[in-house]
Amino acid sequence: MRIVRYYPRALTGDGGMTTAVRHWSRGFVRAGTEAAIVFDRGELQGTDDGVQWIRTSHRGRGPFLYPIGLDEVLRKGDVLVLHSAWAYHNVQAAAVARRLGVPYVLEPRGAYDPRIVQRKPLLKRAWWAMWEREMVQRARAIHVFFDDERSHLEALNYRGPVIAAPNGVEPPPAIRWDGGSGGYVLWLGRFDPEHKGIDMLVEAVSLLEPEQRPRLRLCGPDSRSRGKDSIRRLVHRLGLERWVTVEEPVHGRAKFELMASATGFVYPSRWEGFGNSVAEAIAVGVPTVVTPYPFGRHLARRGAAILAQPTPQGLAEGLRALRSPDAPAIGARGAMVAREELGWDSVAQSWLRQVEPLL
Repeated sequence: MRIVRYYPRALTGDGGMTTAVRHWSRGFVRAGTEAAIVFDRGELQGTDDGVQWIRTSHRGRGPFLYPIGLDEVLRKGDVLVLHSAWAYHNVQAAAVARRLGVPYVLEPRGAYDPRIVQRKPLLKRAWWAMWEREMVQRARAIHVFFDDERSHLEALNYRGPVIAAPNGVEPPPAIRWDGGSGGYVLWLGRFDPEHKGIDMLVEAVSLLEPEQRPRLRLCGPDSRSRGKDSIRRLVHRLGLERWVTVEEPVHGRAKFELMASATGFVYPSRWEGFGNSVAEAIAVGVPTVVTPYPFGRHLARRGAAILAQPTPQGLAEGLRALRSPDAPAIGARGAMVAREELGWDSVAQSWLRQVEPLL
């Protein structure tokens, strides 16, 4: 069996999906399965992880790009994995797979959450009727991160097989939470205020008494909607420049070192697919505040994160909880969950065990 992951931005994306595509494929190789990544743009640096990288060009304009030559990439015995949703290139790739008799698995990464489906509802309904419904209903399976997401698929009237396996995490082995020597609370992610809930987090700081306010560092790339500027304006309007800073993204080892020195980590998303930075934060033992999206609920049920409602008031309570004597123990349980449940090899093997009976 060869697992082919099709993601045009596998070399150029700056989000968690780009990293996850690589780690899933490496995990499959270590499990003894062939793995390939089909991409479009970007330059591949040297790699010795056993993953095959295949460049495929695209035609079309704007959102209506489609792959050329994918039928030459797929072969008997393959399984095609399509990432995200509401994407024309996925629709076309699925059609190629069906024509060749190659089964495909959808990995929507939270994109069928009802709150996303309800964004631009007229466009979504038209897209669903024209393209998405057939792609979903004819999938061999849909991969979700947690069982809680099955209800999202049922709302779409999908009744087929479901694979449940979270992303993994791989922190540098020598980095552990140092108790918060930096004296700041940290958020990492893309500056999409509505999706990521950054506006609520900033407002939460304003609800605290000045002596209770943490120093909050917001680090990440900007969004297409220029979310950084809107957050800077909000910080200025609320008079929080003394406490809140908007900063550039941090990568690699420096990112984990930044986490390890934080008093706590906060992830206030209104909705979310997985949240790789949450997995990274708990993996190094940082006390972490999450909202009740599937991964957040999963951690809270295990006592591995502090659950806060996605409101300014709820997040203010979460920030207060980071000052609690119980916070270090919560961080330690988070690190234990990451070790026991979120190793890339173990999640890749879980995925394979669930897929093999479906082929």
